[in-house]
Amino acid sequence: MSESNPPTTGGYFRNWITYAGGVLMLTALMSGTFVFLQELLISSSPYSGILYAISCLVLTTGFVLVPIGMLWERRRQRSGRQRPLTVFRIDLDNREHRLVALALLASFALLVVLVGVGSYKSFRATESAQFCGQLCHTVMDPEWIRYNASPHARVACAECHIGEGADWFVKSKLSGLRQIWAVTVGSYDRPIPTPIHDLRPARETCEQCHWRRKFTGYKELVRSYYLSDEDNTFTQMRMLVKIGGEQSSILKGSGIHYHMLIANKVEYVATDEKRQKIAWVRVRRADGSVTEYNNSDDSLSEMERSKLETRTMDCMDCHNRPAHQFPTPMHSVDAGLADGSIALTLPEIKLQAVTAIDGDYESTTQAMEGIANYLHNYYKEEYPEVFERKNADLERTIQSVQEIYHTTVFPYMKASWKSYPSNIGHRDSPGCFRCHNDQMVSDTGEKISTDCTRCHLILAQGQNTDNVNVNLETGLPFVHPEDGDTITEYTNCSDCHTGGKDLYE
Repeated sequence: MSESNPPTTGGYFRNWITYAGGVLMLTALMSGTFVFLQELLISSSPYSGILYAISCLVLTTGFVLVPIGMLWERRRQRSGRQRPLTVFRIDLDNREHRLVALALLASFALLVVLVGVGSYKSFRATESAQFCGQLCHTVMDPEWIRYNASPHARVACAECHIGEGADWFVKSKLSGLRQIWAVTVGSYDRPIPTPIHDLRPARETCEQCHWRRKFTGYKELVRSYYLSDEDNTFTQMRMLVKIGGEQSSILKGSGIHYHMLIANKVEYVATDEKRQKIAWVRVRRADGSVTEYNNSDDSLSEMERSKLETRTMDCMDCHNRPAHQFPTPMHSVDAGLADGSIALTLPEIKLQAVTAIDGDYESTTQAMEGIANYLHNYYKEEYPEVFERKNADLERTIQSVQEIYHTTVFPYMKASWKSYPSNIGHRDSPGCFRCHNDQMVSDTGEKISTDCTRCHLILAQGQNTDNVNVNLETGLPFVHPEDGDTITEYTNCSDCHTGGKDLYE
């Protein structure tokens, strides 16, 4: 080609590299528009960020290929080399060409729609709770079962474990690749370790629904229990729980969410992976004062503390099982007695059901047989008349107790209330008492408060709690229901109460 007749700029577009770049750009624009319209008109998704990121990557790749193809074509034309492929030409004046062009255009449009919809549906599937709990993460079966029984059963797994944005999506999927490998070779931990140290911060997940500025007020609770005596004696506790940090002339005290008030900052250092053993606490208050507390039974030097994580307290430090709660046998049997699925007519059934659940079983199948055999043999030997006359109640109760075990204890993953204690409360595990105990002392001798009325007031106890006549500043002292002793000072409940049969041994 002579210099007197140079090719036009438009001629440089006519090469397969530039065509490919144009197709990629068009596909990216259409896909991005599709996701945008879906979010605008239907619903948003935590994975939208990664879809936009992929579209941008494809668009950028296409944008780079276009000038590369033009430069390559310019060099080819100036060197006089022949085209490596015959240029594809469409003559729209030709009827056959028009039909072929329309068919190709329709096919391409259909392909783009199918790929876009299919890709989006795939992403939607991977964010579903069913995918997390059943399809891919079979090792998470205990978490899946407990999730479906939790207050957050209608909140998708991805909303808490991933949230919005491409960065957290990528982090989660990289972690997922490690988990897939661990499942493939069987090297995963049993039980799954908690807490999750790389979980998205609570302020970006929990506080999207639970507004921190509204962590105030009071809530009345009624707890029903059954004693471990022959009559399975019913008893209740009616209390007023101080949720927020407000002070009032009637109900004094800082309340449970003092830890989460915006003006306060609570930090701590734990000496174990599960954050159950707290060795140091620092409190920064709204007035600027700072107090540090050290555990006298587990004190750390400055050097030792510097090697450990100093964690700022957030929702997950107390609400550590928001969607995967593993209730204790005590709690589950009380609930079964209350709803009638466990027969109150069977003497000592509270004690015996808890004992049966808290057995040493190697598998769920063995547990089902063990629970049935234990309860059959116990009532046949100790209460033969009850075994004969109320056998239907016994059989119904056995099925209920087996169901409790099946949905709360998972021996193949070593998952139960023992491996996943709840930090809400302080009866069956240390919970609040991890920090609020007599051992947590400042340099000046000040202790972290163990005053029960800081967080709740007992309004009534016993079989009938309907009538309340109590001082709302002090409440009533706690009366231990088993022996009637009044407890007026700090006592670590979990020294005796572990949620299982240890209390009876």
